[in-house]
Amino acid sequence: MGLVSVASELRKTAVVVIVLVLMSSPVSGEGEKMFYPAGSSEIAVTGEPVHVGDELTASILVNNQGSNTGSVRLVLSDSTGINLSVGEDVLINPGSSREVSAPLVPASTGALELNWEVTSDDGGVSSELSGSFEVQVYEPQTLGLGFGSVDWTLLSGLNCDISVSLTDGKQRDVSVSVSLVSQGTEKDVQRFNITLDPGLRILSLDLGQPDADHISVILEPNGWIPSNSAVNLTWQTSVTPPHISPSVSIGVHEPESPGTDDFVNLPYWLNNSGDSATLPGTLRVVGISDGMVLAQINVLAVSGGESSPGFLSIGPWPETPMVEAEVIWSMDGSEATVPLTVFSYSEGGSDWELPFDAMAAVYGAALGLVVVLVGLVVLRAVSERTPRTESDSKILRESRITRRLERAPMKREVRCPSCEQRLRIPAEHTGSVKCPACTTQFSSAQIEGEPDSEEVKQESKEILNEDTTASSEPIARSHEEILSCPQCDQKLRIPIERRPVRSRCPACRTEFMAEVGEADV
Repeated sequence: MGLVSVASELRKTAVVVIVLVLMSSPVSGEGEKMFYPAGSSEIAVTGEPVHVGDELTASILVNNQGSNTGSVRLVLSDSTGINLSVGEDVLINPGSSREVSAPLVPASTGALELNWEVTSDDGGVSSELSGSFEVQVYEPQTLGLGFGSVDWTLLSGLNCDISVSLTDGKQRDVSVSVSLVSQGTEKDVQRFNITLDPGLRILSLDLGQPDADHISVILEPNGWIPSNSAVNLTWQTSVTPPHISPSVSIGVHEPESPGTDDFVNLPYWLNNSGDSATLPGTLRVVGISDGMVLAQINVLAVSGGESSPGFLSIGPWPETPMVEAEVIWSMDGSEATVPLTVFSYSEGGSDWELPFDAMAAVYGAALGLVVVLVGLVVLRAVSERTPRTESDSKILRESRITRRLERAPMKREVRCPSCEQRLRIPAEHTGSVKCPACTTQFSSAQIEGEPDSEEVKQESKEILNEDTTASSEPIARSHEEILSCPQCDQKLRIPIERRPVRSRCPACRTEFMAEVGEADV
């Protein structure tokens, strides 16, 4: 009995163990499932409306009702059973739910019928995790680029309006790049992203005062493919910097001769012959002598090819006979001026007076004329004065040549001991001498055969006499007070008691010596 009882208990224990083992193993039987829809069994599609080239996403929420962790995936296929997209494996813990998805990019337009199914390698999947859906695929959207206007002024800088268009569909992200081209060199100046709605949109670009001759704008789609090519998404246009040519014109001021503390009304015209508007600036009247600002107003910009008139009030008028000033139109980087001269009112009866004393000017002119005439007379008398000898001694005045020769140092003659060349050196020289013929240097001490200093002095005097004689002037002689010029035969009267005397012919300006004696034939 004891053995039978023990065996029966062992059988009961084994049955319990087997049941527990079977309950702990995954459910894989034909009628038992592990994965079910978590809520709705309908597939969800995001990304619509869908255009060719766009990506759509199909997804569904799956619940793991088993006791073990398992993974599932979503498969999309067409009506013929060809898989178009297989989603990533999603790991789901027991009792948890997770979204399972698969992406798809349609390649053609029209109605697209798709089959979907959730599959798993870890357990059974409910038949509710499968089905079909339909997606309408549209033509790809078109992105357009154009320009509205380009305006470049000194006041506002370079402004450019561009137009961006997008055909019907959904919003699109695009990137805008703006470049400036100067002498063939391109430089990016702006880059930004925008989201476009279907339709037309105007973008304004403020580019300041650049150094450029062209503007280039490029549109780039972000994450989608437009129907048109990138060539149609680039726009470029040439630009010209603004040019102004300002000038000022003034009319007749009123009153014509203002008095002290009066106000002068001056009509003016601000002219601009350029092709762009000027900048706002100031119009001033500035005195030339002292730089005093007599009047100043602010003026507006003047458009290209136009003129802006107005009146300028100057005052109170200073107490001065005449006002010399400049009317200056100045702005940032440019300036135009015109001179203005106004004579003030004079209480002496005339409308204006000279800025100096008229009688003093007349007296000064007369005195200057007298000084000039006296100077001319004195100059003529001095230039025509005839040289004369000393009245007492009757000694003739020595010529400049004679005086120069007398002041010249005494010379002596030496012979070169090498080539016998005769050299003339100063009489007082005692150093060495270099022969210019043979370049021999020797002492200047007196050597045998050299003349002594007395001979040298005598020879120098003879040379002086010769030079003086050679340089003598012409001579005219007569026994009467009337004699003839030796050069032109002009008759001249020279008193006999003053002879001999050096004279000058007033006709030919020849200087000669007048003596008493027989006339030369």
